[in-house]
Amino acid sequence: MKHFAIIVAAGSGERFAGGVPKALAPIAGVPMLAWSIRRLSELTDGCIVVVPPGEEAAFRTALAEHGAESVKAWVAGGETRQESVRNGLQALPDDATHVLIHDAARVCVNMATARRVLDALATHDAVVPAVPAVDTLIRIHDDKVDAIVDRVHVSGVQTPQGFRVTLIREAHERAGARGFEASDDGTLVLAIEQDVRVVEGDRTNIKVTYPEDVTIAEAILSRTTDGQAI
Repeated sequence: MKHFAIIVAAGSGERFAGGVPKALAPIAGVPMLAWSIRRLSELTDGCIVVVPPGEEAAFRTALAEHGAESVKAWVAGGETRQESVRNGLQALPDDATHVLIHDAARVCVNMATARRVLDALATHDAVVPAVPAVDTLIRIHDDKVDAIVDRVHVSGVQTPQGFRVTLIREAHERAGARGFEASDDGTLVLAIEQDVRVVEGDRTNIKVTYPEDVTIAEAILSRTTDGQAI
């Protein structure tokens, strides 16, 4: 079996407002994207990195000293995350059997979470990491609470998510054919009525969305045993 990783770094980062492409913003002294490349390349046969269109050369240069040698292809993203992932899937080597799909904004991804996903892929075709919800969740309509959601059966899904390549390609193709959009890839697999296995995620696997998230991410990275060096 051949496992590859697609790292999605093509977002505009409008909420981040860092002055540079979000994935190149420094986290603990190195570009945000470098953390994911370094960690996932150690567990796979290589990475495909999806970046903003026209920025392929700039990203390759910026990451030259931070693990770029493990990147098999720098791919232009699309208008949506879903389209960007689809572009990444098209760039996978012919011998790829399984793929991890990861958002570069989850800079604190640890090796243990990624290994749990990979281990589950030995017996399942679609695997997502998740953590149980701890807050009371509400549904809002017209600025009012419309309903209280029972958190007992609710979890927050994370990345990397793992898939058999043929299955996730089919899920993307069928979603594109009927104009179905989803915010993650596991949802696309569910939409074609295929099972998605859940494994334990990690509460430190935060998504850097706002500038203040950088401080939190750097605090997490400073105390993780597998996150000391890039």
